[in-house]
Amino acid sequence: MRALQENLLVFIASALIIFAPLFRSGKTSLALMTMELMGIALLLIIFWGNLAKGRLEKPVLWFLLGSLLCALAYLIPIPDVAWEQLPGRAFYAEHLNWLNTSSIAWNYQALSLIPIRTISGLLALLAPLAIFLTVVSLPSRKVLWLVVALLLTAFSQALLSMGQYFIQDQALFFRIWSDGVPLGTYINQNHFVAFMEMVEPLAIGLMMMAILSQNLGKTLKISLATLFGLISLALTFTPLLTTSRMGAALLILSIFLSFWAMTTPEIRKKVAAPIFALRFILLSLAIIIQLNLLQRIVTITYADRLDSDAALGDLRWSLYRTSLSAIQSFFPFGAGPGTTPQVYQLYQPTSINAFVNHIHNDYLEILLDMGIFGILIIAGLFFIYINRWKQVWQDKPSSFKLIKTGAGVGIVLALLYSLTDFGLHTPANAVFFAFLFGVFLHKEQLTQTNLSTQHEQTS
Repeated sequence: MRALQENLLVFIASALIIFAPLFRSGKTSLALMTMELMGIALLLIIFWGNLAKGRLEKPVLWFLLGSLLCALAYLIPIPDVAWEQLPGRAFYAEHLNWLNTSSIAWNYQALSLIPIRTISGLLALLAPLAIFLTVVSLPSRKVLWLVVALLLTAFSQALLSMGQYFIQDQALFFRIWSDGVPLGTYINQNHFVAFMEMVEPLAIGLMMMAILSQNLGKTLKISLATLFGLISLALTFTPLLTTSRMGAALLILSIFLSFWAMTTPEIRKKVAAPIFALRFILLSLAIIIQLNLLQRIVTITYADRLDSDAALGDLRWSLYRTSLSAIQSFFPFGAGPGTTPQVYQLYQPTSINAFVNHIHNDYLEILLDMGIFGILIIAGLFFIYINRWKQVWQDKPSSFKLIKTGAGVGIVLALLYSLTDFGLHTPANAVFFAFLFGVFLHKEQLTQTNLSTQHEQTS
């Protein structure tokens, strides 16, 4: 029965991984609803079969429960008098008083300034939560199937983006306006780059697995190592075709992190050093080739579309500066999860004559949304991440450890990218980030054979 449930999880999770980026990275209503339904199906199977029992360490479990309860607390109705006294609500309370009595009578007040946005945000978390619990509930051999599905999805997106860049056929952009910049099926090239960089270290991990495997024949070993090596190169080169400066910088960091995290001194001397050296040379050449393109984008594209600050590259600093004022106004409770696009309009610089739906920094956005609770969530996430690295370093060398390490590198790249963008607010990227965390926190179940062996050793 458990085997059937696990197979269902693998099937639905694979479908979710493949589907997530297809329709504008999950940002259409129908695509998001489909992902949520897939997430519900995964959660039902997991809880019905009790598959996640004993698979989560207590800090992780308390983090998930605490974060969920904090978000739900923003939906609890509170009296109008108490609501008006909350930080940042004076402006809205003043305008509510202008409405007639019948309109105020049915008005729903909660800690969240816009409860419907908070509810939508919680529903959007169903798919990431489900994929995370799915990964931690499955044995490592089945997690590997999901890793391969994720890699093939990313590779397909990379090939599509290369076609968009070199062919420049508008039909390849699927009605997404991009001014010729490759972005796969995403609507934002920066979020597309974040996807490529999250997944690329997994390709390195699988390539190293093939190289170091003792169970594969020479031909199969070379074939698999070449395949995953080519996928890695594709995922490395693709971001350089876009306008993402942060993405190009993080690619350099990715190479060094992957090199030192996945190899030992002995391995570096034998096979890994030449491979990573070759990748570094190719990446350096690609960056040199792209310098003219990046210069053109910085001096022309941004200057044409935004204000004069953007041409100097400091548009984001204007957003950060004004968002800090918004955070201060709503501190310590924040405006409510998912409310930033509406709330930030009051603080948006007048020089920007377009709607700023996000402030290009995931950390500042969660602080504006949840205030001190956001600080606790960020701190808890980093605590779990850093503490898990300590455990991974102590684990015995194994094939799956390489995959865990690759996931850990992908996570830190996503966290760094969040300093200058809002990629984790993209539904597809949120699913992939949760998937990586599930792999990183995964611990192998003890089979009956392993239990017997341990029992004999202790006896």
